[in-house]
Amino acid sequence: MSKPSPAGLDRKRGARLVTLALAAVLAAGAGVALKLLLAERSRPVIVALDPSIGEPGGVVRVVGRNFGQERGESRVEIAGVAPTASSYLSWNDRLVELRVPVTVSSGLVYVQTRSGRSRPRLFMNRDRLPLRPQGLLASKSGPAIEGLSAAQGTVGSLLTISGLNFGANRGEGRVEFAWTGDSGFSNPGPEQVSAFARAEELSLAYESWTDKEIRVRVPDGAASGGVRVLTEKGASDAVFFRVEGGPGTKVFHDRRTYAVSYFVSLTKVKASGENELYLWIPRPVESASQRGVRVLSQSHVPIVPDYRGVAIYRLRDLRTDVPVTVSQGYIAQVYAVSTDVRADAVRLPPEPAPALYARYTAPDGRIPSGDPTLAAAARKAIGRERNPHRIAEALYSMLLKEVKYTADHVHEAPLDAWKDKTADAYSMAMLYCALLRAGGVPALPVSGFLIGNDRRVFRHFWTEYYLYGLGWVPVDPVLGSGAQIPGFDAPIEDRAKYFGNLDNRRLAISRGVVELAPMTPGGRTAVKERQYALQDLYEEASGKLEAYSSFWSDLEVTGVY
Repeated sequence: MSKPSPAGLDRKRGARLVTLALAAVLAAGAGVALKLLLAERSRPVIVALDPSIGEPGGVVRVVGRNFGQERGESRVEIAGVAPTASSYLSWNDRLVELRVPVTVSSGLVYVQTRSGRSRPRLFMNRDRLPLRPQGLLASKSGPAIEGLSAAQGTVGSLLTISGLNFGANRGEGRVEFAWTGDSGFSNPGPEQVSAFARAEELSLAYESWTDKEIRVRVPDGAASGGVRVLTEKGASDAVFFRVEGGPGTKVFHDRRTYAVSYFVSLTKVKASGENELYLWIPRPVESASQRGVRVLSQSHVPIVPDYRGVAIYRLRDLRTDVPVTVSQGYIAQVYAVSTDVRADAVRLPPEPAPALYARYTAPDGRIPSGDPTLAAAARKAIGRERNPHRIAEALYSMLLKEVKYTADHVHEAPLDAWKDKTADAYSMAMLYCALLRAGGVPALPVSGFLIGNDRRVFRHFWTEYYLYGLGWVPVDPVLGSGAQIPGFDAPIEDRAKYFGNLDNRRLAISRGVVELAPMTPGGRTAVKERQYALQDLYEEASGKLEAYSSFWSDLEVTGVY
């Protein structure tokens, strides 16, 4: 056998080297592939989101694998937002539970671990979806309630109502609750609301209103029973809500129905051309204790029937020496109010407090609660007390001790009455309201009329203060002081009970100061400081109306039922 040549040996040796090199490359490639395969297998995988459509602040479950038994440095991202550590409720290899950040909109969800980042899944913010109603709500064109944020609460607590077709903004919409009436509690159940307590603008009850969600405070006078939403498209079915947990009871009873009328007379008119005169004539106010206010008659049609409790009339082109009378008549149901406060159960509201606390503890043009003298007197009377009800009692006792009621001496301002130590009904109500506000207790004045047995009427003023969980508590400082008003026999014999209770021999025209704005630029306005309404505008003249005289009549009671 012949020996291989050197060239042949070189070719074989080269082939072996190539084979070995190729094997090494293949082995290295297999190693890389194996590593890539292992890395892919350990990479987090999202199989599902539960729910995939939800609300910010709600809980979402991320179902999948390779998440790791502990979170460590791993995280979830939702629409580019990484939740805080406190948002995670649980974490294991196949399930992550977390609360969705409130700032999140719709977007992609990822799980990020040391092994990499998962492929995304889509999360949708329910509030941003143009969802069509399903099931029983599919045929609803009007408002429909899907649910309440709580099954129970107290007066003043915040309730979120979710549903459909509430309207993009409130407009004339409103929320109604069952009402505490003559026989204790009005409880109409889920199907209907036969007697109701309205969430009122006065108490700043509405915190937000969208087409799918309403955030509203439980109003004064609310009782366990149905809650419903009313809009221009109709009324929703009622959903049961339990009112409980307050620091006492409040009942409206012994209904009296009054038919009343009053007018504005214009005389001595001097006009030389086109002119306008606006009249802001108040209506009897609607409240938890004064209900069913309806128009009986109107000599003119108002351009605005009811704006903040005022009917706005526009008279055009008044003529020289031609008198005009604008009259209106109303009917209203008035209830006596009885409260029973358990002082030890009174609590301050949870934060954030209802908006009425800021509004009705601040001074305004009629309530001088920022006066240093009054504030010092309030601090002295209160001492270390922090219970709002006991503060109200202490300030009431101090007021009746320091200031005596008189119908004969009318002061220009409540502070003058405080210095003089005598006050009429107007100043007594304003002073007590100012002392309460200075003491940090929300309060508002009420104006109207007392109604005697012979239908004789007396302009009168009283006060209400607010207790979280109970609502507005009435106080009549004049009648509570034991003062005698000729022609009016106080129905509550124990005068001390006029702190916290009220009779039904009165008609309220205003609750709180009614702020109005002129209708025309440069209009000449008139304000009547001690009229039977607490509004800051009564008349506005414009154009070539040089002069006129106006007479605003007192109330006339035309019927008692």
